[in-house]
Amino acid sequence: MPHWLTVTDCRAVLLDLVRAELSAYRGSTIPDGQKPPELDSLERLHLAGCVNEFFRLHETGAEDRLLMTNSLDEWATLVAAAISTTSGLTFRTSGSTGSPTSHLHSWQHIEAEAAALAECLAAKRPIQRVVSWLPLHHLYGFMVAVALPACAGIPRNYGSNQALPELRSGDLLVTVPPRWDFLARSGKTWPAQVLGVSSTGPLADTTVASLLQHDLTGLLDIYGSTETGGIATRWWPESSYQLLAHWQRLDSQHIKRRGDTSGTPLMDQLHWLSECTFQLHGRLDDVISIGGINVSPTRVAERLRALSSVQECAVRPTGPDAQRRLKAFVVPAVDPAIAEQDIANTIALWPAAERPINITYGDVIPTNAIGKRTDW
Repeated sequence: MPHWLTVTDCRAVLLDLVRAELSAYRGSTIPDGQKPPELDSLERLHLAGCVNEFFRLHETGAEDRLLMTNSLDEWATLVAAAISTTSGLTFRTSGSTGSPTSHLHSWQHIEAEAAALAECLAAKRPIQRVVSWLPLHHLYGFMVAVALPACAGIPRNYGSNQALPELRSGDLLVTVPPRWDFLARSGKTWPAQVLGVSSTGPLADTTVASLLQHDLTGLLDIYGSTETGGIATRWWPESSYQLLAHWQRLDSQHIKRRGDTSGTPLMDQLHWLSECTFQLHGRLDDVISIGGINVSPTRVAERLRALSSVQECAVRPTGPDAQRRLKAFVVPAVDPAIAEQDIANTIALWPAAERPINITYGDVIPTNAIGKRTDW
């Protein structure tokens, strides 16, 4: 288990996983391509550990064999054979809202979600092919671009992460909000009967309106997280979400998988319209979506404040939803020029979504007459 995950599937996921982990390890982006670059011994050891964690090879005793092979193809063959006896896959959060955390998604849960999503899509229209334009090693990408078509017996096209694959009638395009924004602004006219899927963050109404106006047949929004997987869906422009078939409501802020006894807490305020439909009314914390990635301005401020050159700082979002980024106000603990260089060197290594694009320096963070912090 699972018998539906092929060597080709494993290779496609491995390619994205290795590229992302190597980019983070080196502190520089590895270009998209069919082959990863040459590795030194420490890089190979690091990547073997990442692959072991993701595919849970330690449950089979096959993890040591990663160090005995010399190519991505050999790793893919090893992984495809080993996962028949593993419990599932381990997906990590980005760490942009706190320290990264790992979450096991069992094969049973993955297959239940894939079946529920396939049922939801089939009710709209038959899918001839699933085309991915996103990384496959994140939960959303794996679930919709790999597990769903594999379990449903639908052909899939693992396109380049940099270029949109050529689409044809009957395709389902799976990508993320920033790329849907790009496609909407490009004024692309879609082939007949093409559906889209979006997740990881909200889409602006203007983005969806433009896509549908240019003949995208429908756009499915999946609500969920790395911790939970997909929870509910809606077809734009509907405002209410429908729980996927493998979930049920427990109370106003908890849901549970069918057959389970324990509940799963939700991180958003929900207004329930029925036992299986709800509307979102914002996060319970300060997390916002930037480029489809959840980011906590409070967490970013804490990381800046931890620098010895920073005495105090405040971080806020700036710009319209589709182009939302962060800005910061910094009170330096040293010469402002030194603080500015220190911050620039530090945030250059952060993911783009977490980097403030505008930093204002001053002696005190702006406040109003009653001492409450204000915008700047």
